[in-house]
Amino acid sequence: MPAQIRRHWLLLTILLLATFGVRARLGASPVVPLREPLSQFPNQVGPWGLESQPALTPDVLAVLKADDYMIRNYATPRGQQAQLFVAYYRSQHAGESMHSPKNCLPGSGWEPVQSDYIHLAAGPEINRYVVENEGDRDLVLYWYQAQGRIIASEYWGKIYLVWDAMREGRRDGAIVRVLVPMAPHETVAAATQEALSLANPSLPLLRHFLPN
Repeated sequence: MPAQIRRHWLLLTILLLATFGVRARLGASPVVPLREPLSQFPNQVGPWGLESQPALTPDVLAVLKADDYMIRNYATPRGQQAQLFVAYYRSQHAGESMHSPKNCLPGSGWEPVQSDYIHLAAGPEINRYVVENEGDRDLVLYWYQAQGRIIASEYWGKIYLVWDAMREGRRDGAIVRVLVPMAPHETVAAATQEALSLANPSLPLLRHFLPN
């Protein structure tokens, strides 16, 4: 057999073995460290105090498919309102993604008004999203969190998912969302500061609940 043909078959064999190895690694049970349940998240977060904890309906939970979640409505002594939502997944799959507010909110009647990025006080970039429905406006900050990373981009989230599955066998992750109802004449800048006043102090607290 000529040397060129032997090299060709050798390369093909190596590629096939590598492919099977990657598939086996991605299909392995994910390694997930112990963590605190989200139900134990603090009732006081900076200036925000817990007001209520609504539960999702079985139909919504069936779509969300989260292993743990929390919805918490907070308020300040000044009467400001905000909601903190976290959904945690022990095992994600390549090709699937957590439910982005950019997909969920328009589907429930909210139309996008503004979409861009801002930074948390600790430095990471996150998503800012403003939606409107029959004159009501909400400002939403959200990000993805996995292995200690704060990720704004859904695409980078998928890349890290494959990388972490290959490197450590981990496919866990979470989506974090802060929602602030906007007053009729409130500016986006003002609503952003309200949302950040909940998001920034929540970030170090979440490290006790979402695995690094």
